Amino acid sequence: MKRILSLFTIIALLCGAILLLPGCDWFNREEKEPGTPTTYPYVFVHGLNGFGDDILGESGSPVSYWGATGGPLLPELQKQGTMCFAPSVNPVGSAWDRACELYAALAGGVVDYGEAHSAACGHERYGKDYGAPLFPDWGTVDGNGNLRKVNLIAHSFGGATARLLCALLHNGAPEEQFASGDDVSPLFAGGKGDWVFSLTCVAAPHNGVSLLTLVDVNPLLAGLASLFGGANFEGILSGLGFTWGGIGLGDVLRMAKTMDTAYYDLSLTGAQAVNQITRSLCPSVYLFSYPVAGTDENGRPTDDMTALYRPLGTIIGNFTSPEHGIDDAWRQNDCLVNTISATAPFDEPHMDAVIPVAPTPGTLQPAIWYVMPAVRGDHGTVIGMGREREETVAFYSEMIARIDGLSRDVTG
Repeated sequence: MKRILSLFTIIALLCGAILLLPGCDWFNREEKEPGTPTTYPYVFVHGLNGFGDDILGESGSPVSYWGATGGPLLPELQKQGTMCFAPSVNPVGSAWDRACELYAALAGGVVDYGEAHSAACGHERYGKDYGAPLFPDWGTVDGNGNLRKVNLIAHSFGGATARLLCALLHNGAPEEQFASGDDVSPLFAGGKGDWVFSLTCVAAPHNGVSLLTLVDVNPLLAGLASLFGGANFEGILSGLGFTWGGIGLGDVLRMAKTMDTAYYDLSLTGAQAVNQITRSLCPSVYLFSYPVAGTDENGRPTDDMTALYRPLGTIIGNFTSPEHGIDDAWRQNDCLVNTISATAPFDEPHMDAVIPVAPTPGTLQPAIWYVMPAVRGDHGTVIGMGREREETVAFYSEMIARIDGLSRDVTG
């Protein structure tokens, strides 16, 4: 029951982030020149309780996840010549399930969660039929001998989803190969790691969030914190009684019991388990990470954090638990994710990026996390909550321009 209530708490906190709230300035506003061709298409991967543009009208939300209150982001990027898509995956599912769904969205067809995984977690092996692939030629070679790849841009828990997809594409899943034999999904066969050119994570809790440890230590305080997130348990329970994106209350209860859920993967223990799988990402993928900070290093909220979320930022900033490995370095946060957790997986190579990042041959190396300077704001402002559309477009245009320049240099 505590795990189930904890899951409702974290969903309540994330749901509260959809309010119209003021934000702060970006650290860089260099816009992508209109008409500049995109070398590889971009796939935007949403976070916990989110949804893609493909079901925007069905999600019940009046705003797009990507762009939020400032207006839909992807149409503006498409006007600049960027091919981009935002598919929907399970809003509260585990990183594994979401990665399988993301693969099905890209490659087309029915989701295959794997025979071994499904048996262990007590759910059906097959899921939603995504129909036609987003990229019919994904993984094939073009007329110039270049492999057709994609770029992944992921927010929040979308980071774990995208990382796990990259790991499965590269390494496969031996347990699924053994369980299914010739009937194994192509995702679990491996050997496709180079189908992804770059992975960019924004406010992604690579190493978990201290908030979930706080939920376990003091669930009453965590319940109070959910009020500062702009949501309450009653509203969340009521909402989960209906199917939103195919997810109902029964699904949440089942996943909480099996740990096959985003809640577990967002915990420090669950994040470590995900990191064990993703440690061997494909050596050809370029990795970028944008942590977000709305407090100072001591966990005190600044004007960069939306006023309504400052009490929550304070609660997270004041919480340490040495026995759980949460020391003073975990105080700085974006009102949901600890800034240090959003830098890079602790056990993977990473380094601070030098701004501006020069996309010239040999400047950047794959398989190393380039950690950008912390964006000042909170967990919602980086996807457009309380932002003017121009600010959000400028942020992602600048990000895309760097990746496009890098991919053109690499491929010639």
